[in-house]
Amino acid sequence: MMSATVWNLEELRKHIHAKPGDAAPVLDLLESIDRSVDIFRYHMATARDAMKGIVNEAEPQGLGNFMLIFGGDERENEFAFSKIVSEAHFIASLHTARCLWDLFSQLVNTLVIADLMPIKDCNIYRVAKRIPHSPLKERVNLLLESHWYNYLAAFTNTTKHRQLIQHNATISLEENRIGIRIGAFSYASQNFESYWAIEVLKGAIEVKNAIIECGRLLNASYANYDVQSGPGMDRPTSATLLPGR
Repeated sequence: MMSATVWNLEELRKHIHAKPGDAAPVLDLLESIDRSVDIFRYHMATARDAMKGIVNEAEPQGLGNFMLIFGGDERENEFAFSKIVSEAHFIASLHTARCLWDLFSQLVNTLVIADLMPIKDCNIYRVAKRIPHSPLKERVNLLLESHWYNYLAAFTNTTKHRQLIQHNATISLEENRIGIRIGAFSYASQNFESYWAIEVLKGAIEVKNAIIECGRLLNASYANYDVQSGPGMDRPTSATLLPGR
């Protein structure tokens, strides 16, 4: 479960319960975000460790590694399976990190947007425009401008709607390194360079961690709302969204 010392979910639950209205849908959203963070961690760790014990990371340019990549090693089938495991969980981790922000946008839409958007129209870009001026709005906008959020958005859209992106086991003589290399790709007139998979996973962690930062800001702001305003009822206005106590 998400650490309460990072984003105090129980505190937010208490604030939601304290206000009139049906709290169940909001609490379900909060639970979905919490579980999704755990799911992300599972996929990320599995993708990261998929080839451990199969390739020799201590000697990247060792003969055994070349035989695995080019064929001829008795563990060839095990190696091929580890690459599938790596790619499947790599894709899943990026999709989960990106989808976390769709869930968060629904939560923010429900709690702090003056004019509630229909669920089908709600996404983090539209919600960011409607959040009243506050530290929460600034932090969400900072995320949307970040390289790694835009990389994840482009990657997930490409792999979902167009094609898979190259995911190859690679030995770099220059870097004396072995690992998975993610191919370069383009999306919406933007070019994304090739990265080691571990670099992208670290970027995905940054995107995931940003939702925890935004959650803390959401707690601080929501705690200051008029207690008569409940989920889906009297919406807060720009004047009621405060930076926190």
